Amino acid sequence: MPLPNTRPDFDIDVRPHIFHSPADWALFWHGLAPWFECRGYTLHTPGSKASLGLSDRFTVPVRDTCHARQQPPFAYTDISAQPEFIYDSDPRGSTLKISGQSRPVCRSRTKSFVPIRVPPFIATSNTGRVYAAQDSLGRHVYLKILRKDSEQLRVVEMLRQQKQTPGVLPILDVLEYDEDYAFIAMPRWADIPGPSHLLRSVRDVGEFVVDILKGLDTLHSLRIAHRDMKINNMVMNHLLSLPVRALRPLQHLDVNSSSGSTLRLVTDSRDTIHHRLEFGIIDLDFAMIIPQSTNGKDRLPSTLAWMQEYSALDVAQGELVYDPFKYDVGVLGVMFCEMLQKFTPVIPNLAPLLDRMTTHELTKRFTARQAHVFAEKYLLQGLSEKQLQQSLTTSNRPLPLGNNPSDHTPLPTSPWTSYDRWAYLPLSFFLEFPQWSEYVTPRLPRWKAWLRQVCETEEGRRRVKRIRKILAVVGIGEGSVYHRS
Repeated sequence: MPLPNTRPDFDIDVRPHIFHSPADWALFWHGLAPWFECRGYTLHTPGSKASLGLSDRFTVPVRDTCHARQQPPFAYTDISAQPEFIYDSDPRGSTLKISGQSRPVCRSRTKSFVPIRVPPFIATSNTGRVYAAQDSLGRHVYLKILRKDSEQLRVVEMLRQQKQTPGVLPILDVLEYDEDYAFIAMPRWADIPGPSHLLRSVRDVGEFVVDILKGLDTLHSLRIAHRDMKINNMVMNHLLSLPVRALRPLQHLDVNSSSGSTLRLVTDSRDTIHHRLEFGIIDLDFAMIIPQSTNGKDRLPSTLAWMQEYSALDVAQGELVYDPFKYDVGVLGVMFCEMLQKFTPVIPNLAPLLDRMTTHELTKRFTARQAHVFAEKYLLQGLSEKQLQQSLTTSNRPLPLGNNPSDHTPLPTSPWTSYDRWAYLPLSFFLEFPQWSEYVTPRLPRWKAWLRQVCETEEGRRRVKRIRKILAVVGIGEGSVYHRS
């Protein structure tokens, strides 16, 4: 049976979006609703069909949901203290009639926005591969389309063979559609809001870091390289009544953002959460199972080491190959640096963790398991309850443990490659962690800095790689490796 409502050029591997518009996305998935209904899943209704005045950027649940704790692996659901309306884009003018009432429209240079009252747990459009639904008990899930002959499905099947996948969002079901496509069902967890709304205490940071490292350790223990570690590929087990991803703080009126579709008043995410938040890794689009090598070295062609958000720079010197497991750790370390390095005066044990995850000395870089063990020991277990409860900020400035706010000097902000994570640490840390100097990342050697500069241009990178190939022939350095695409 062919997929419904698709164009001749339909391709689920197109980036970033596989549909030309949210309307095409909604039409495609809505056409699959009867097929999923027969298999126990009720798809959300597209926004334009929900009689709420919504656009197809949104989908609306059909079944009632239990507004209470849901058993793992499903998320907590909570509608308390959440706003009842969203601002959806509207091109039609300064007012809009909804249910017989005129609603004012907020205007910008490019868009108009109208407040629309919505039910809880609506979902938003995305790359097109995923759609929100509910199972027969009303529990929230996401459905995702993938090719049956794909590395992603092989990774999914490996994860399904495990009794547990700590730190990785589990796969509930695999539904075969035809000879080409299948759908996977996953618990619907929430996107992670900005750190200022989520990480308010030392404990918050520790739990977040430990959970994500636990997930990466789970993947690597199965020889799965994720290859796309970033905050957008992480979720939390508390489903807010309104989605985070496409919604923006109303007070900022950020209508020119990358999503550009909606606005919302985001309450402080921790205010209504009274359970231990858990975090998990999602999105296996680029994940690969790395076969065990005969020489004990895990290598992939350097062309596969791509990251737009958080490059670990392992192949910035024109390398021909790279270690995908070390690169995963490095990329995650860079993400942690961007989010958390400003808090090292408050949580000094972050300094050795972040340096060991991002060091350019690859033989010294933590493995996922080493980083997980270190984080669990020094960010959670090794701290007192008083330390764990300490607030991260005072007047929006990092505050070292035990220091007086009036004595604190604001920290500069700089990129992870140049930020001094060892500055402003309390003296007690150096006394309690005497091996600290072994964890400090040394200065980048001049030859490596020079190679990076040369490889900033396409021509320079091509020349360096050519020389590396010649050297590999005579046994100097590592040459190309075969990769099964």
